[in-house]
Amino acid sequence: MLGPNVNEAFSILLKLEEPWFVEDTKVTSDRVNIYLSTRAKAPVECPVCGERCKVHDRVQRTWRDSDVRDAECFITAKIPRCECPKCGVKQIAVPWARENIGFTESFERRAMSLMQRMPLTKAAEFMHVGTWVLEGILRYHVQRALDRMDLSDVKNILLDETSCKRGHRYITVIADADTKRIIFMTEGKGSDSLRSFSDWLIAHNGDPSRIKLVSCDFSRSFLAGINKHLPRADIVYDRFHLVKMVNDALDKIRSKNQMNGSRHKWIRFKLMKNGKDLSDDDKRKIFDIKNDNSVLGLAYEMKESLIQLYDYPDISAASEHVKQWLSWVDSKGEAPMKAVGRTVSRHFHRILNWYIHKMSNGFLEGLNGMIQTTKRIGRGYPNTQNFMTMIFFRHGRLDI
Repeated sequence: MLGPNVNEAFSILLKLEEPWFVEDTKVTSDRVNIYLSTRAKAPVECPVCGERCKVHDRVQRTWRDSDVRDAECFITAKIPRCECPKCGVKQIAVPWARENIGFTESFERRAMSLMQRMPLTKAAEFMHVGTWVLEGILRYHVQRALDRMDLSDVKNILLDETSCKRGHRYITVIADADTKRIIFMTEGKGSDSLRSFSDWLIAHNGDPSRIKLVSCDFSRSFLAGINKHLPRADIVYDRFHLVKMVNDALDKIRSKNQMNGSRHKWIRFKLMKNGKDLSDDDKRKIFDIKNDNSVLGLAYEMKESLIQLYDYPDISAASEHVKQWLSWVDSKGEAPMKAVGRTVSRHFHRILNWYIHKMSNGFLEGLNGMIQTTKRIGRGYPNTQNFMTMIFFRHGRLDI
């Protein structure tokens, strides 16, 4: 026993209010035990109806609290059970912890703060608990925020998939295009993801029929899901995925048409870079490559020409440019570039929707980089649900 002054100090630190008080405190170099109780004759409030009642008996419980310096801290309390004439014998709630949880709210806040800026394993080591403890705390607070999510104003969305595990395992990520916040995630990709999103919308005051615009890649399964589950949505095919598709075609042509292999392999990333971002030295090197290999040079010009469709002042001029590009690729393009041409032709109007709505997946592309960083820092997530919970926590801008 350390005396009344220490007990009073801990009462202040714990922000205790009547009828609670610190009855005793025991401290060693590696552990602090704080014992709480209520005044002997003080009435307590029934947790069901709120009526002031006399104490029936007391039940002792212990909670883990935030560490005091390097010492683990525990709170042990004698919890009154009230004898309510209306509701019977009921155990009152304690102000420092959630019901049926062995950790105080202070401990949880500390854990959440650490998990925001360090790997889960490091946070668990710092808090002197197992990772499963922090995972449980994180799931509770994220799920509570998700349950409160109101999607009644969502009209335009950004849709993409990102890798969650090796072996082509993905999660679908959907963000509100107007607020730039994640509003939905699910394991897998394709049409079923849109069905799950439709159900999620309805459960959170949203309406699938009010979704007007979807920015996404060229996935046929996404298209089928949008048509089926978001029936009034128009699609704006994402410019970033169009650039990636034509760059992939260029790279296939490069790998099969090299005269000076080492130099062409070295210049691979320069070829796929936007021509506007090249330095003068890079431009000279690409000019040499084009002179060395006419097939590769033509493919590069086709790639640059397609990307230029976004430089026109209006949709009419851009439309004419794309039509000419399709004719050019159809007559002179290599097989990979012709495949791009077929995709562009098939989705012609939805690609040009960019001129009407100016939507793109730029936000999700940036977010995807942060998601993959989160995965690397955590050294992978065997449990996909835990991975999605961490993404929501760190990048979802939830009200936690």
